[in-house]
Amino acid sequence: MRLASLLLLACLSMDVLAEACLIESSDDQLPVRMCQQNISIPANLFRDSFCQPQIPDRSFEVSFVERCPEGAYGICDSARSEGVAYRQSIHYYSEPDDRPLLQTWCEQFNDGQWRTPDSE
Repeated sequence: MRLASLLLLACLSMDVLAEACLIESSDDQLPVRMCQQNISIPANLFRDSFCQPQIPDRSFEVSFVERCPEGAYGICDSARSEGVAYRQSIHYYSEPDDRPLLQTWCEQFNDGQWRTPDSE
């Protein structure tokens, strides 16, 4: 019985982490649309820090969703920010021509694995 309770608690904890934030620019500059799928970031830290873009002179709308929508041209799986052990997957929708730069950044600086939706 105790094992069943622990398994149920573990499943519920995973549901808490099963969230994403869709980030879309809301200004007149070059459009930005990306989504961050939480893997191991504590929920409050994910919502309060990771999903709050800080780009000077830009404004964004952030929507919290259960999972990132389809339609990304590239995904950085299991990305990690420098100095942080937490992981997330970053889905890119805005500009497919940015793929080479984003792929390099993903693999070299975020310790992630780049994939395209075709490779799923």
